[in-house]
Amino acid sequence: MHYLALIVLVMCCMSAQANDALPDGIEQMPADPVADAPARLIFSRDNNAPNACDVELYVNQQVVAKLAPGEQTSLDLPNGELSVAVAMAPDGYCGGRGPDVAQSVILRPGETRQFAVMVEPEQVFLAPVID
Repeated sequence: MHYLALIVLVMCCMSAQANDALPDGIEQMPADPVADAPARLIFSRDNNAPNACDVELYVNQQVVAKLAPGEQTSLDLPNGELSVAVAMAPDGYCGGRGPDVAQSVILRPGETRQFAVMVEPEQVFLAPVID
């Protein structure tokens, strides 16, 4: 009987300690993201492009931003499946004609992803940046 009382006492002490503040340097796990929290896509372009032409970013077949060499933009978007693409801007001597290929991206609530805009002499495309 005393053994059972000791077990109950230990269990009560353990549950009381679980509610105490964590020691310095230890953080609580973050809560799960809110179901309707927006996701974020970050697009960046380096300065080493073979030309000075702007590129257009497309989300769900709509132009959402223009980037010159060295620029970056951040877009807060709804979570779920989105189509993303990039193409040379149609103005100026570059005379782009719109995106050739779109990529499908599935975003979770509160998720952040980054893409590099890659510009080569004959094509422009998105490459995921992996941390």
